[in-house]
Amino acid sequence: MMEDQAASPSRAAVAMDRPGRAALLLCFALAILAMVPTQLIRLSQDEPLPWLMADYAGRLLALCVLLALAAGRWCLRRPERLRAGLLELGLLHVGLWVGGIVLLFHATPLDDLLIRILPQSVLGEYPRPTGWLYVVDLTLGMALVAVHEELVFRKLGYHALKSVLRSELAIVIVSALIFGLYHWWRGAPGIIGATLYGLVAMPCYRLTGSIWPAIFAHFLVDYIAFI
Repeated sequence: MMEDQAASPSRAAVAMDRPGRAALLLCFALAILAMVPTQLIRLSQDEPLPWLMADYAGRLLALCVLLALAAGRWCLRRPERLRAGLLELGLLHVGLWVGGIVLLFHATPLDDLLIRILPQSVLGEYPRPTGWLYVVDLTLGMALVAVHEELVFRKLGYHALKSVLRSELAIVIVSALIFGLYHWWRGAPGIIGATLYGLVAMPCYRLTGSIWPAIFAHFLVDYIAFI
């Protein structure tokens, strides 16, 4: 069972300020909805620069929601640490999770399989940039995507869903489904692929005890896909 980390004085202080169910769910919903307008704007963009600017703006807006709302700030400042410690088995644990996730999504033909067995229903395409814009998106852009989606769908998502769901397994499944639906513009293959990713990203976050391994794995999966 994925249990919370051992309590510490600082963590106990944060727990005392824990927001209510409604505040957590509202913050989670607003952080997701912050991206919807820019997702719609991207549908009409064929050039890389305006597409990426809309994408970055939506992600930054979602992070601003977390910073603006008390529930989001509470979630962001929750202390976390690797369960086994950096100098013991922590790095090995993290390496196995990160490496396993990357291998799952790049050593197995999941994307090709999904595209073959499901009808194409993609509503929008990612216009691949070139030159300096390609370098910026491959580094800073991919980092923004990983930080934004893991903070919103894993860290905030876990605590918001924990307020209404008793089972850790239910939290994993529901959060993965929400993450999949968030990728609606990529059609059925993209929704299923993102859902599958969510099914492994949430356990990575909870079982390592830190959001950073999930962020690193997310970055590597996207980076390898776009190089």
